[in-house]
Amino acid sequence: MLPLNHLNRSLPALVHMPKAPATFGIPRSTIYRAAGEGHIEIKKIGRSAYVVSESVLAFIAGLPKATIRPDRSRAA
Repeated sequence: MLPLNHLNRSLPALVHMPKAPATFGIPRSTIYRAAGEGHIEIKKIGRSAYVVSESVLAFIAGLPKATIRPDRSRAA
């Protein structure tokens, strides 16, 4: 897995909001919720909203690691 600073170099500083879910792999509603909670920064330029890439990468880095449990229904 590449470090997040590598991804930061390949992303634009701002991502237009309609493209943000596909760019970051996060649903639009999650982006807006995280922005409302102060975790992701959104900038306005004219009437358009742009997501600050660095803030999304920091948000992702701060998410807890998932714990995957084995599927018990397939136990032999």
